[in-house]
Amino acid sequence: MIRSRRLVHAAVGGAVALSCTVLTAPAQAAPRADEPAGTVRLVAEKRVTVDYPWAGASGFQYRPGTTSVTTVDYPDAVPPAHAGPDDPATGTDVVNTRDGQRVVQKHRSTGVTATVTIPSGQVFRAAAGWSVLTMDGTGALHVLRTVDGTLTVDTPVTGFPTGARPVLYRTGGSVGRLAIVYTLDGRTSVGLVDLSDGRFRTYVTGDTATPQLAFNDRWLVADWKAIRVDSEPGTEPTALTATGAQLEAVVGDQLLIGNPDFVLGGTEAALTARSLVTGASTTVLTSSFGGIGPTAAAASPPPRSPRSPPQRPACRDWPSPAASCSSTARQRAPPSATAASSWTRPVGPTAPRPVAARR
Repeated sequence: MIRSRRLVHAAVGGAVALSCTVLTAPAQAAPRADEPAGTVRLVAEKRVTVDYPWAGASGFQYRPGTTSVTTVDYPDAVPPAHAGPDDPATGTDVVNTRDGQRVVQKHRSTGVTATVTIPSGQVFRAAAGWSVLTMDGTGALHVLRTVDGTLTVDTPVTGFPTGARPVLYRTGGSVGRLAIVYTLDGRTSVGLVDLSDGRFRTYVTGDTATPQLAFNDRWLVADWKAIRVDSEPGTEPTALTATGAQLEAVVGDQLLIGNPDFVLGGTEAALTARSLVTGASTTVLTSSFGGIGPTAAAASPPPRSPRSPPQRPACRDWPSPAASCSSTARQRAPPSATAASSWTRPVGPTAPRPVAARR
């Protein structure tokens, strides 16, 4: 799960209570020390952030503030007829729990489990779906997956630049890929490792030490540069117009942007969606703060439209015109119907559903 930046806002009440006493007596008749000349009342607002430790095809988990985790199942979720490491697409509903040199994997809707044993000399780096990424003592990366739920198969990662130093491993809206940020010769690059065969490819290179990053099986956006994952080698990424906000997630062809650094007085921070195809922007939530975590979709989605509309605990069926969105317990109007025209319903109960869950 993407652990994006979360903010706790403190606001001074717009109407400040102020009362003053105007003195009409001569100047020498100053008020006594126990007589206030004026009073000011400040109203502070501290919002409780909601953390989503996991969100998948059958439900999600949330934790308000520092309370315990609650699991919620989607009422319309139907378990697939088969799930397991031999079917990577079913990894959209897998919870990974690390226990030392073991990673226990559980498919929530079916109860199928598997255990990945990390070989001696390798260390855990990340996990997505049924796959685990590790690094050995030489700095080489490996993709681990099980056969029959117990036997661990080790696939070396190929294509990672010699001498490069990984600085960040990031999951996103995919169970087929993991992002790696690395430095080489003084520059920072971002690439994706294909978890099906271990192939790594660099997509974006720049001078930003810690580039913002979001991706799915269709798009990678890093340092405000976007590129199709299936683009031909050598294709240059397209520069996007940067804003003073955070790249939150990529869902289908939509880049979700939120948590602006600055908003005008009397307005609230909004979560917006920008089409990576047309550049058109729509408002998803007019009042939104905190982080966002997309549930992972299966690898190799159809080339032109998402397999299902994004759904999320706070905004189901977005961007359908029938969607009902809420943020920080406030009901919001649905997004416009324009954004819904390119989204399609899932064909069957096993189709993965991208989910964007507000944190």
